[in-house]
Amino acid sequence: MTEDTPEFTDILAITSKMGCGSSMDSFDEPKTVVVFGATGLLGGSVARALLNDPFKFRVRCVTRKKNSDKARELAELGTYGAVIVNANLDDTKSLEKALANADAMFLTTHFWEEKNKQKEIVQGLNAIDAAVSCGVSHIIFNGSENVKKLIGRDCNHLDSKFSIEEYIREVDTEEGEGRAPTSPDDEDKTLGLNYTILRLPFWYENFYTVFKPYKLKYGVYALALPLEDGALDCMAVEDVGECVYDILCKPRLYYGKTLGLCADRLSLANVVDIFNKHFDTMKFKDPKMKIRDYENFKFSGAKDLAAMFEFYKDGTCVRDIKLTKKLNSRIKSFDKWMDENKDYVEEAIRVDEELDQA
Repeated sequence: MTEDTPEFTDILAITSKMGCGSSMDSFDEPKTVVVFGATGLLGGSVARALLNDPFKFRVRCVTRKKNSDKARELAELGTYGAVIVNANLDDTKSLEKALANADAMFLTTHFWEEKNKQKEIVQGLNAIDAAVSCGVSHIIFNGSENVKKLIGRDCNHLDSKFSIEEYIREVDTEEGEGRAPTSPDDEDKTLGLNYTILRLPFWYENFYTVFKPYKLKYGVYALALPLEDGALDCMAVEDVGECVYDILCKPRLYYGKTLGLCADRLSLANVVDIFNKHFDTMKFKDPKMKIRDYENFKFSGAKDLAAMFEFYKDGTCVRDIKLTKKLNSRIKSFDKWMDENKDYVEEAIRVDEELDQA
């Protein structure tokens, strides 16, 4: 389904009856949630979780490529499918069209596409401004701590998200100035902008994408994460969607909250042991990589990733397994996830080896 189809018009008609500031606490009618990044891992996880419950949610997925295979899959998923809306984070008018009459927005921004911190910040601010302009009742944002302030090193892909967080809080203050509860029902509600910040951990899926094992010699592979003696907070990105679903089902509990999510906390030795448990024909090792060695790699973004790992090691990255289980009782341990996803890891290794041989 796209914005050009009759179903899109029907959904706008339904949501317009609620008004832009409609409450998200009751579900007399499904709420419309706009999901950014829906053709990616994180946004896709959120979109799929919401599409599984058509009695509570209608999902509007924002993409720049509405005819892509991933967009078509979302349009056909579930009872009604997602509404696919063409919009660009650089174009405020397109964002306002995508957010018209919506009840909630899930926003994730992307640094790695252009590796431009300032551009990511501006794009995030554009989406927040559009949501406020359209009267969106609840904003959920994929944020981050201020790594630069905490460890004294630039970490552009995380610091950019903290800057967007700061803007959300500033808007919250401005929107709430001079307002008072209009009824007893409003007393537990944020008087400014209703927002929830998610701070996510390292994703298991990184082990078949950005941080997949690399070959040392025949049958032997290294897991090149410079954790040193630190522990890694992590979870499956697919499990984040169910957490967002729970937040949107009980939004007043999470207005104005910053939630650090995590399913498992592992040393690199733990990670290596789990890899070796699930792969009989491969051997995995910890190459004992140091953060200072990682930052000297020549690929673009190496210094940012090194700063990220130093942040993890520093101990100021606070994630809450108990809270995450409250939001999603079915979150997977890394061991369980590996049991279900080892084929993806194996395929990533195979593709890399084929490229090396080409």
